[in-house]
Amino acid sequence: MTKIQNQFLMKEQTIRSTTWAHHFIFLNCILAILTGFTYVYGSPQTESFISFLYLIVTWLGQISFLGFLAFLIFFFPLTFIGNFKVYRIISIVAAILLHSLLLVDAKLFLALKVHLTWSVVSLMIRDLTFNTGLNFNFMYIAIPLVIFLELIFARLATREIYRREERNNYFPAVIMTLVTACFITSHGIYIWADAANYEKITNLRSVFPAHYPMTAKSFLTTHGWIENITAKADGSSTSNIAYPLTEIKFEEKDVQKNVVTIFVNGLSYSDLDAENTPNLMRLKMENLSFENHFLPYDNLYNNLFASWFGLPIQYEQIFTSHSVENVSNDVMQKEEYLMRGFISAINGAEGKKLARMTGMNNNKLRNLTSDTVLLNEAADFIEKNAENRMAVTLSLNSLLNIYSADAHKRHLKLLDSQIGKFISKLEEKNLTERTMIIISSALGNKHIGGSSVYSKKKQRVPFIIINPDAENKGVSRNILTSSFDINPTIAVEILGVTTPCVNYGIGDDVLKIQHRDYIPTTQGNNLLLISQDAVTIYKRNGKVVTTTEEEIRPAKANLENLIRAMRDFNRFKK
Repeated sequence: MTKIQNQFLMKEQTIRSTTWAHHFIFLNCILAILTGFTYVYGSPQTESFISFLYLIVTWLGQISFLGFLAFLIFFFPLTFIGNFKVYRIISIVAAILLHSLLLVDAKLFLALKVHLTWSVVSLMIRDLTFNTGLNFNFMYIAIPLVIFLELIFARLATREIYRREERNNYFPAVIMTLVTACFITSHGIYIWADAANYEKITNLRSVFPAHYPMTAKSFLTTHGWIENITAKADGSSTSNIAYPLTEIKFEEKDVQKNVVTIFVNGLSYSDLDAENTPNLMRLKMENLSFENHFLPYDNLYNNLFASWFGLPIQYEQIFTSHSVENVSNDVMQKEEYLMRGFISAINGAEGKKLARMTGMNNNKLRNLTSDTVLLNEAADFIEKNAENRMAVTLSLNSLLNIYSADAHKRHLKLLDSQIGKFISKLEEKNLTERTMIIISSALGNKHIGGSSVYSKKKQRVPFIIINPDAENKGVSRNILTSSFDINPTIAVEILGVTTPCVNYGIGDDVLKIQHRDYIPTTQGNNLLLISQDAVTIYKRNGKVVTTTEEEIRPAKANLENLIRAMRDFNRFKK
């Protein structure tokens, strides 16, 4: 008899817990929806009514779905413990924890446009002092408020199940029907947007947490209407890359400018002095010079790729193997620019590889025996085609073949003289009046030692812009710049590209940059952030160190900087 009574009591407790949980979860879903409006506020600006509609129905549908999922996975199974009081306590604690996670995720999205993942959580756990570079002080107010609301919700849910009178309350049913319709509508709109390649909607895919909308391809594949292309896709296919992110728009400049880019490879910033490089020093003093220009890689070809595409080397293989045009080259072809490249002191096979890194066809590239010949031929070419719009790239490589520091200085002095003569020829023909000349390097002086990880002294190279605009004469700027900035600068200043630089590179127009905390790059499996004072290295094993030319010391992870850098590198991956 006692056993039957216990079974009946447990069943009654389970039914009571289930009924209570329905009311409790319903109230928590409303709170979650209100909190979830943060994602709508922090989302990219919607540019059409249908994208705004998609954002609203996804907000209501996805947040409600997460509440339903929490009930199904956690709250419902716990009702079978058979103790109503214990169940209420556990549910209140669980609800407080889940809302706390939602608040942290919302903060991460507002600050960094990312959501909580295992990698982000591991970083936060590893940083025991929680010194992540983000401000979570709002949690001191939010958590007590959540606790207060959960206690009220628990009381309201308990009062609801003990009401004696029967009521026809259709409000919960109407709300549940509405959010279910929103959830279905959200996925339906996204399937259409994916099939139509409507980027104003597909760009909103990652706004909400744990949101994985069905795509047109996955929908059709699931129902057997098309073959599973993804499973057969070659790893090198461009289908996994979105470049550029949006359509490139440009406006013709009032004055059509040429661009001449000169890479003096093997030259570091510390090589510049009045004795060995008087001409480069003069050009530096008389024009626009960036004093903190760093190469992201310790490899000539990687730095040339970074310069010409404004992208990290992770994209090199797929871009070069599929002949993907960088934004500048694409616009130049539309504007009928005459594009030529001149390289020196490098063998044929290496020359072809260099051509791929700059996105230039072999028939537009001249491989010459020496820097002297190169500069003479380039000057003649520019003079003969003075009536055309031109984009000319010079890669001077003779310094790379010098095997002693003393010989390097002697050869640099000769090369400096030749560069001076080259610029003088252009000035004599008045070609510099409508030509932007960029002088930099794609590889530092190999005779400079330093840190084995990243030598700032070696990797710091000159970056001089000879611009016809008078306001840029004799200006020296200390802002951080890198090879990633060259392509965006040419696109904006020469070609009049109006599409924001973030849509086709991780660099920016150096004439527009006001402040920059670091330059991101990679070395093997390590992520490097190059700042004014040091280089912070995030290693694969989770350790973080800061290096200078003198020492290497342990450091704390800055979650904000790390996630932003990772987002920059993965921006063009689908």
